[in-house]
Amino acid sequence: MSADETERAETELRQRAKLALRNRMRAVRKALPTSACEARSAEIAKRLFALPEFERAETFLTFASIRNEVRTRPGMQAAWAAGKRVALPRVVGDELQLHLIDSETVLVEGPFSVPEPPGTATQVEPGEVDFALVPALAVDPRGYRIGYGGGYYDKLIPQLRHACTCAVAYDFQLISEVPELPFDVAVDLVVTDERLIRAE
Repeated sequence: MSADETERAETELRQRAKLALRNRMRAVRKALPTSACEARSAEIAKRLFALPEFERAETFLTFASIRNEVRTRPGMQAAWAAGKRVALPRVVGDELQLHLIDSETVLVEGPFSVPEPPGTATQVEPGEVDFALVPALAVDPRGYRIGYGGGYYDKLIPQLRHACTCAVAYDFQLISEVPELPFDVAVDLVVTDERLIRAE
């Protein structure tokens, strides 16, 4: 087997492993009672708000959580209360555009049933973001994550040149090692309901 064939075989194996992990984590998280989501999310919020990177950020990028994802509304409210600008992503083609929102902004349903800002909301450039929350189905201590498979955040994170990037997840979503692929991009921090990890 040539070096190219070996590399292709290894990439395929990692893709299959990621898919299996993605499906397993979806199922485990789906089984989590709402009360547990709320309690675990509150612990994550405490750790998040104590971060100096969050405290000094002027523009905060987050995502609108759905179903049993880590609740992100408390982070938005804390940011607004502290006078920060809050941005949410909007899917445009195969990329994410960032738009500012406030507590009165009415979100619209985007692709994959994820709430997002309307196209009329003020756009903000990725380079203006100081702190960014990133969703994850699974994440490892190195900051590599398994998302939903679209690759949107792997394209966005390198554009967040001045931002501290942080994956938020329940502690059971923390795994020893994500089988990363060449296009995967790690985050700087991982915050769960039990720990804070600064990526190695």
